[in-house]
Amino acid sequence: MIKLALSDMDNTLVPFGRGQVNGRTIDAIRAAQDQGVVFGPTTGRDYGELSSFFGGVEECFKTGVLCNGQKVLINGEVKKQIFLDAEALRRVEKMVLETPGTAMVVYRPDNFGDWVGASRDELGYMYERAFMVGGEWHQSLPEYPVIKAGIIHMGTEEQCLAFQGRLAAAVTEFDYAHTVEKWLDITPHGWSKVDGIKYLAQELGVTMDEVCVFGDADNDLSMLLWVPNSCSVSNANANATACAGFRIPASADDGVAWALEQIADAAQISRLTGQDVMPRFMRTA
Repeated sequence: MIKLALSDMDNTLVPFGRGQVNGRTIDAIRAAQDQGVVFGPTTGRDYGELSSFFGGVEECFKTGVLCNGQKVLINGEVKKQIFLDAEALRRVEKMVLETPGTAMVVYRPDNFGDWVGASRDELGYMYERAFMVGGEWHQSLPEYPVIKAGIIHMGTEEQCLAFQGRLAAAVTEFDYAHTVEKWLDITPHGWSKVDGIKYLAQELGVTMDEVCVFGDADNDLSMLLWVPNSCSVSNANANATACAGFRIPASADDGVAWALEQIADAAQISRLTGQDVMPRFMRTA
């Protein structure tokens, strides 16, 4: 029986560029929760961004694994958080400032993204997609502690990947996952969503066989490999598809909602019969 369902956000729960989770997904989350299943995001996003995505429906994101595993929430309370090394961020900043069309974004406690590097006009549509609205351009990095950061590279895919490689070689304290177009997540080296999932499951008293995860991109690979009941949406990249145990419909087709509806049905049957029942899509895959 699935007792904990965790979903990536961008291009998994919601198509990249869509501002909010739709009504079917909200209803599916609530249906699962009504049957005792804990739902939460497992995402590179932070709390304020999630509030926007879910239209302020707090029960959808009050428990989860945020900032790629660096922050864990349970019932709205921060149980664990790990900040990024400030000196190493300064070295990343230097490389960003030397690279045209590139910006480094760091997120304030209110979750607006301040940035250095390329101008707002140069960043174009990525300015809003990276939740920088309300943030400010700076000549150098602000001094506050940073738990979430990323890089926008407005060049081609090949140029973005080349910059990712240079960063990985030069500033080894961090990993740089290419999660969506023109974006690199910055996380502590060797750290991943799995670290947050392990902590959350232990705190909730849930075994890994009772966890289901959904993902689509390279920052999801560790959890797709490590959690037995792992699912990729059909629009996932090749790496995520290869790592996942199950494949569900695309983000644009409400794939996670489709799966959650079946998780809720299975949980209800389990509750009524006293027998552990897995969701239909896992029984027939």
